[in-house]
Parts: sequence; C-alpha cells; structure tokens
Amino acid sequence: MSIIDYIEISFIKGLGNRLIKQIYEEIGDISQALIDPYTLERFGEKVVNLIKNRPSELRGKAEQEYKRAKALGVDIITLDDERYPQLLKEIPDPPPYLYVKGVLKDTDRLVSVVGSRRHSRYGEEITKKVASFLASNGIGVVSGMAEGIDGIAHKQTLQEGGYTIAVLGSGIDQIFPYSNRKLYHRIVESGCVISEFPIGTKPSKYTFPVRNRIIAGLSVATVVVEAGEKSGALITANLSNDYGRVVFTVPSNITNPYAKGSNGLLKDGAIPLLQVEDIVENIPYLSSVKSVSTSPVSLSDTEEKILLSLDQPKHIDMVAEAVGLDVDSLMVIVFEMEMKGLVSLKDGVLSRA
Repeated sequence: MSIIDYIEISFIKGLGNRLIKQIYEEIGDISQALIDPYTLERFGEKVVNLIKNRPSELRGKAEQEYKRAKALGVDIITLDDERYPQLLKEIPDPPPYLYVKGVLKDTDRLVSVVGSRRHSRYGEEITKKVASFLASNGIGVVSGMAEGIDGIAHKQTLQEGGYTIAVLGSGIDQIFPYSNRKLYHRIVESGCVISEFPIGTKPSKYTFPVRNRIIAGLSVATVVVEAGEKSGALITANLSNDYGRVVFTVPSNITNPYAKGSNGLLKDGAIPLLQVEDIVENIPYLSSVKSVSTSPVSLSDTEEKILLSLDQPKHIDMVAEAVGLDVDSLMVIVFEMEMKGLVSLKDGVLSRA
C-alpha cells in the first residue's frame, strides 16, 4: 500500500479523518479505494463521487509532499504500518498518517503530562517529579513542547534519560515556540517529534486544539499539573476522558490562578494525584519491575523542621508559619516527603505517615 495514496486521499476535501479510518477498517486497502471508488458504494454516492471526481493535481501534490518529507529526514507512518500507535488508532478520528522525526517506539507505555504556559513554582516542581517518576519506571512522556509545563515535562524526562514524544500544533518543520528549538533537537535525538499537519503548516489557534487529541490518543493516561480556566490542557483532559483513558489532576491551592481549570477537573471525576505512585496504582500494568531501595531516607534540615512541628496533625497553614515558609514553597517539599512516605496530607491537614 502506497504512502502517497494515503497522502492523496487525505487531500480530498470532504473526506475527514473519521471517514478515512472507516474506509481503512472496511476494505483494508486505501490504494484500492483510489483505483476503484465503486468499492466504497456502501459509504454512499457522495463518497464515491468525491474520490472519483477528485482533482487530478492531487497526485502531484501528494508526491511532492512525500519528497519534502524525505528531504527533511522525516518518516511518514500510515494507519496500516505496524509502527502506527495502536492506542491512537483506536480513537474515532486518528490521522491517516503521522510525520515522525526521530524514533517512535514502545507506544503502549505512554502517559501525557500537560499544563499551562504560565505556572507557579509549585507546578514546576511537581511536573519535574511526575516526569522523573515516569522516566525512572520506563514510561514514556507525551506533551506538546509548549512553553511552561509541557516544556518542563520534556526537559525533565530527557534529563532522567527517559523517552519523550512531542506532538506539534504545526508542520513538523515548524518549531514553535522558536525558543524551544534546542529542546526540539534534543527530543529528536532520543525520542521523537510528531505532527499530522502538512509540511510548512504554521501554528494557529485552530491547529493546537486539533493536535491535543493526538496527545490524548497516544496515552493510557493524562496528568494535568496546572491549567487555567481556558487552558488547552483541559481539552486534552476531556478528550482523554472521552477516549476512556485515565485522567489525573494535581490538586493545587484554590487561590492559585494558574490552576483553576485543573482544580475544576476534580469536580468532573478526575483522579487527584496525591503522590506520583497513584499513576501505577490506578494503571497496574505500568508498574516498574525495578527493585525498591531499602536504604535509609535522608532528610534535609527543612524536612526535619516539618517533622518536628508535627507533634500532632496540623493544618498546612500552621505548619508553614511554624517552619517559616510560604504555603506554595511548603507544598513542594511536602509532596517530596509524601513520596518518601514521611507525611500524609489530607483535606489541608498534614500529619506524620
């Protein structure tokens, strides 16, 4: 089956991704659909005519697109390619093909980590901890290579030697934001960058919501760290839920303007991520086979002060005052202490574990 056939059929106006998937599943041969449109009579006369009467220049455009991809060192992976991610293939409207720069691998162990461009220090630290945990357990991290939470998730994964996929809201040759150009090339070296948009497509307010379904579709779960009320991360979370995937959200201070949207997901049934282990506890097959270290837990001076202040359970505000920290800074340390099994935070009350 020809890659160029896939490109050509995707260029036909009126045939969307959903319909192309149905054609692929029904006849299993996109090339045959182009050769003999009447094999698609079951889809109705309109579909037959769209293919039969397609502009003759589409073939040349498809061939040129294929040549441009090859010249850029970009692979094109179609629905019938065994490398095409199975989870993405299961959504209602998967891309007929993906532009891939780098290596697309191990796509059954992916978790997306997303959030807003604007974020708090707490959001940054939690993103790093989530990405580090996933990478250390051999779980790939998917995000959108945007500034903010997305970029932090990619960078931390790479720092931990993990595998990460960036899904672009533009053509694969269009690096956006340009400030992330070094990150783009680092991801390509050990992971991959993917797009469904034709080469040369500029990013726009229309392309980003479209690409979010790929982030959700690739992943067994989505973790929303911090997201404002109108953040695109909420679109990804809602799509994940629609696809039957697991959605986690990191609870945040209710006065944090960067987290109104992510906190709101809790009302919609998202699982609160109270410790990073919650991810594998809710998705057991992601559990690492690595042995757990039994070495003693080392404490920082601040962690010792926090434990000393907890002669009894106390509200987080009281603990912050006792140790001389603002609540946001304290929450970052508390999250790490929860990971070590030292403390437990529930309904704003902190106690020894």
